[in-house]
Amino acid sequence: MLPGIGQTTIKSNYRKCQTLHFHDGVPLPKGNCYSSTSGNSISSQADYDLHRFRPPQLVASRSAVHFERDSKHMDRELAGLSPPIYPPYKAHSGRPFVPKSVLYDRLTLRFEGFYVEDSVAWGYSRRTVHPVKLSYYLEDDTISVHEPVTPNSGRPQGKLVCRHKVLKSGHEKDDDENPQKFWHWKDLNVASDVDIFGRRFRLTNCNQWTREFLMSAGIEVNAPEDVPESNPPLKKNDAASRSRSAPQPRSHPLKKFLEHDGQILRFGCVWDRREEEGVSVDERMKPYVLRYFLVDDTIQITDAEFESNQKRGLYSTNRAQEAVLLRRQRLPKEPRPVMTSPADAADLTFYDPKDLILGNAISVHGRRFVFVETGDEFTRSFYRNNFDIVDFTPVELD
Repeated sequence: MLPGIGQTTIKSNYRKCQTLHFHDGVPLPKGNCYSSTSGNSISSQADYDLHRFRPPQLVASRSAVHFERDSKHMDRELAGLSPPIYPPYKAHSGRPFVPKSVLYDRLTLRFEGFYVEDSVAWGYSRRTVHPVKLSYYLEDDTISVHEPVTPNSGRPQGKLVCRHKVLKSGHEKDDDENPQKFWHWKDLNVASDVDIFGRRFRLTNCNQWTREFLMSAGIEVNAPEDVPESNPPLKKNDAASRSRSAPQPRSHPLKKFLEHDGQILRFGCVWDRREEEGVSVDERMKPYVLRYFLVDDTIQITDAEFESNQKRGLYSTNRAQEAVLLRRQRLPKEPRPVMTSPADAADLTFYDPKDLILGNAISVHGRRFVFVETGDEFTRSFYRNNFDIVDFTPVELD
């Protein structure tokens, strides 16, 4: 007979049960963990699955399983004192004792908050707000604090406080006489401060499960608070501003290169020598080509007739330097003086695109050049977009 054909399946519960149970705080082996009528069966006792209960059911189950409270223990809890981990109890005939680690297994209180960090730099003080998440683990009363990681923040983030029992401020670890030296879940509430290792955390909110748990224990949970502004405006520090000033913002050194690389303004100009004596007729209004390189604000002037003949193949490329009247350089508006220190160069002013307009004249180391036409469409579009110039009619000189 083939497997699975003609056979009747009787077994319906394939769960593998635990082999130990607790009796008076001592783990003992079970007899028949699959029997549904056994007093030790997991399926017949919902108290073993307390981590799935809501807080009111959890507290009720804890009261019945852990110990039967009398008036003395009730007065102790109402007085604000937390009961010991294993308090005196009266064992119930039908419900075994459940340790705290099993009762509060995987139960965590979640709080949201922030801490403030002040810094002073360049005469200005900045207050930065860092959001955090605080977790309280009920099974062993430990606390951990985590700050969400922000990419490229330039500072260490993530786990700020590892999971462990945290001492309160002003208490020592060896002080065994004070049972309240560690932070307890009854000390945590919304809109309250928690001091951990000298850093103050402000709790602003909690999740719904934490709110229900605290309210079921008789704690009135405060209303949520808003987190302050993360990056408020800078406030100037008067004491530090006397010694130093804030740095001025400056553009990136490669910004101009990336925006204007390969962009050249081309103009047709003439060297005006009509007022000079002893100059031939051909040399009085000799045409030249002026190129302005936007990437570094440099100017180059070449002979227009030589370039025209070179394009037609009359001159070889080896004679290209013969056409250069002014090599590529920044052109000062005034004759360059004799500089005795680097500070003298700071007083020089150089030509820029707003000086290169049709009909204007510039001085090239004492030589007078007049602009008569624009060389290409890129030059015209540049002046049309940046200087609102639409008339590019060539200038005629007498």
